[in-house]
Amino acid sequence: MKLLKREYGTVVGPHPRTAHAGMEMLLAGGNAVDAAVAAAFAEGVVEPSQNGIAGYGGCVLIYRKKTKDVVAIDYNSAAPDAASEDMFTIEDAPDTDAGYRVPGRVNVHGPLSIGVPGVVAGLCLTLKEYGTLPLKDTLRPAINSARYGYAPNGANRGGIAGNAERWKKEFPETARVFLKNGAPPKKGEVLTNPDLARTLDAVAEGGHEAFYEGKIAETIADHIQELGGCITYDDMKNYRAFITDPYEINYRGYSVYTSPLGAGGLTTLQMLRLVEPYDIAKMSPAERFHLFAEAMKICWYERLSRFGDPEFVDIDIDEELSDSFTATLAEKLKSGLESPQPGEVVYQEPMSCTSHISTADVEGNMVSLTQTHGGGFGSMVTVPGTGLLFGHGVGRFDPRPGLANSVGPRKRPLHNMGPCMATIHGNPFATYGIPGGRTIPNNQLNISVGLIDLQVSAQESLDAARFFSDGAEPIQIESRAGEDVIEKVRAFGHEVSLSGGIGGPGHVIRVSEDGKYHDGGTDTRGEGKVAGK
Repeated sequence: MKLLKREYGTVVGPHPRTAHAGMEMLLAGGNAVDAAVAAAFAEGVVEPSQNGIAGYGGCVLIYRKKTKDVVAIDYNSAAPDAASEDMFTIEDAPDTDAGYRVPGRVNVHGPLSIGVPGVVAGLCLTLKEYGTLPLKDTLRPAINSARYGYAPNGANRGGIAGNAERWKKEFPETARVFLKNGAPPKKGEVLTNPDLARTLDAVAEGGHEAFYEGKIAETIADHIQELGGCITYDDMKNYRAFITDPYEINYRGYSVYTSPLGAGGLTTLQMLRLVEPYDIAKMSPAERFHLFAEAMKICWYERLSRFGDPEFVDIDIDEELSDSFTATLAEKLKSGLESPQPGEVVYQEPMSCTSHISTADVEGNMVSLTQTHGGGFGSMVTVPGTGLLFGHGVGRFDPRPGLANSVGPRKRPLHNMGPCMATIHGNPFATYGIPGGRTIPNNQLNISVGLIDLQVSAQESLDAARFFSDGAEPIQIESRAGEDVIEKVRAFGHEVSLSGGIGGPGHVIRVSEDGKYHDGGTDTRGEGKVAGK
């Protein structure tokens, strides 16, 4: 595998505008953090289905070459102070996969689904603490895209077209912002969002306080309350992103890091710990899928039955990743490998729509950043005069009361974002991540194994056939795995359903130990870009 010598660094993201925004910062003398923040702000403009400036949240990992450490920044949404675990009506629905429904899905779309948005706070904190360039510089590409226009990619054009008629009836401001003369944009047509450009101008001038306090916050709170939501000005003013420690394991001599709960990476680390005793490099693809299927069923049950906001749920992370607890899970794995069982999905969650960005500079610094609206276009609520489409942070809670991930005031929801990075002997190795709802923790397992066990390139780790279970059969396998592999998985005792694509688009950068040589990859399932120089 060949790594390319870089003079500045590498940025990989899901839209060309995103990657170029980050690269612009590197060329201006910025570091990997400056690049990631600029790319994330730009991404919040040009991919409105996946995430936005008012997206409910995200998480960042930063590897600092000078100190050889990794820090995490959490900007997950917080539920409004007036939220409660019984705020949604629950109806029995035996005809659905979940077995219940919230009438009108008001927990997912509309004003009650909106939690306090974390994106602006998280990106501003990241830049302030670890970047080198002024905020106004990192915001410039996003402002230009909002003011002068951008061409939505295929996924976003499809999402706009699929929601256009509903928006006209239920979310007229969203229809006004994202439709052109009442119609979805065609390929190559440019969308502008001048209201959003003015909002970003205010943030560039006044920092995150301009968003969470003053006129913008008042406008947000007043409109959402007029619609029947419960976010207040104080909810906005009191929101904080925070710096924390990542979760870490040693896997075959590599240190693998991920963002802490409510993120999904803990499940990836548990699966890696569970499969580590097996010689994965010598396994056939079907054998790997068989092993991964049983590991996924075990770890997803743990995740969905016990995990939640660690400020509200009693959970010991050291214990979750300990030898003793892994040994307990290993007994279940052994039994499952001998005789696969149907498994169980503790609760359903069909939503997925997220963006991931990876950056690396030639000093050896790396960033792995994932942020989201939640499901496509989040709450679908746009606040007039701001250009802000809001994510649905409250929609990421289980709407049923009495559970680890039930709604609660100031509580932060369990979500699936799980940016990862790996180091070797304290030096950089890889930064990687992927969108896709519940497929994220599993695909991060797949990418980790590709990079570490199989030692493939960044692109090959993304191109590999993917595999998914969130606790139960049938197991989903991408058709690209090939008929022979799929039949062998069935022969192990699994029920298999075929998929054209599972998750994505992911992004990976492999980095030499001195930081000067990079290998970037962007998922062929999307329309992303590797920018490097």
